[in-house]
Amino acid sequence: MKKGSIYSLLWNIVRMWAKLYLNLEVIGAENIPEKGGVILAPNHPSDLDSFILGVSINRQLNTMGKAELFKKPIIGRFFRMLGAFPVNRGAIDSEAIKTAVERLRKGNVIDIYPEGTVSLDGSLQLPKYGIGLITLISHSPVVPVAIKGLCKVYPKGSRFPRAHKVKIIFGKPIYFEEYYANPLNKKNRILVTEEIMKEIKRLLETYN
Repeated sequence: MKKGSIYSLLWNIVRMWAKLYLNLEVIGAENIPEKGGVILAPNHPSDLDSFILGVSINRQLNTMGKAELFKKPIIGRFFRMLGAFPVNRGAIDSEAIKTAVERLRKGNVIDIYPEGTVSLDGSLQLPKYGIGLITLISHSPVVPVAIKGLCKVYPKGSRFPRAHKVKIIFGKPIYFEEYYANPLNKKNRILVTEEIMKEIKRLLETYN
């Protein structure tokens, strides 16, 4: 999917800001497949994560964002224009899962945060298992991502971002073909999610 005109305009503005203000460094962007559906699975240290993640790649990013944001008419409409879609956290949201799978099958890039919510101190939290379910239904590759430095720029509860070096590290895509013929049960969702989390942790530790 090509970037839309509004998305492209904002992409260039945020990208320039990130380069100048955050000294943004992107590592491993070549690991993202150039076409076809793909899930980006980052850690979640800041509310700015999807914005900076989006300008770190050349394909348009479709963000699965918390439903509360979409209940605000202006903000919700704006996010939808950028390709984002809502998810109700705390339970299995069948509509969000359906939307995610449809977009992946149409060849889009989606970011899903396994932790489910922003970390209070930037440390890696225990995961939810929705990403495992979406991965297994869609048969999409997953690219683990380490976001470093954004917890210093805009920690949870902040009003204004602060200047600080930020790194985005993309790992090698993970393919889960060995699971596709297996049942979509909790055990397999957990196994897939834990493998993704293991790679996120490895990236965070490798690029310390």
